[in-house]
Amino acid sequence: MRMKSAKFVIVDDELFKRGISTPLLKCLTAPQAAYVIEEIHQGICGMHSGARSMATRVLRAGYYWPTLKSDCQDYVQKCKECQKFGNSHRQPPETLHQMMSSWPFSRWGIDILGPFPPAKGQLKFLLVAIDYFTKWIEACPLAKITTENVQRFTWRNIVCRFEIPHTLVTDNGRQFIAQGFDDFLCELGIKHLPTSVEHPQTNGQAEAGNKVILRELKK
Repeated sequence: MRMKSAKFVIVDDELFKRGISTPLLKCLTAPQAAYVIEEIHQGICGMHSGARSMATRVLRAGYYWPTLKSDCQDYVQKCKECQKFGNSHRQPPETLHQMMSSWPFSRWGIDILGPFPPAKGQLKFLLVAIDYFTKWIEACPLAKITTENVQRFTWRNIVCRFEIPHTLVTDNGRQFIAQGFDDFLCELGIKHLPTSVEHPQTNGQAEAGNKVILRELKK
């Protein structure tokens, strides 16, 4: 009991817990803890994050209670939005394939999301690119998905920011297999890998990035 009590201190009649790499954490009552969890998970700045991430955000906010981690886990499991739009694994098992890039920003996957409800300027599509090595995501809202827009996005968001990549993986959308886009890639020396209709999982990294974006938009 004495060892446990050494981790706590009372300041102005408020109980605080001493942290190792954090300042004093205010100890909350059950009603206070419930309010903090709700605000962090689905409040104004809430992102419907997972239990572990939510517990970390509570600690960073300067709060503590003994059942913090289990309470976060229970809350996430009962959240309707998280259960409805969270990750679910429905793909059948298959042999793993090596799809890693040899170095950062050398292999990118590009895909299109939408159409969404029109935003300002009639923006209703998202052009998304993800680096296979770092998992860095680049995205750009567009009103129309044309070959010129795809070419401009590739130049501005990939080539000018991260240098000329070695490989670009896309699906067989007409914007990606157009002769103009193919000539653009050939001029820069970029290898183009369009996925086959029978095996769209080849561009799985871009699909994974799309799922992250869609999940956050739905929540």
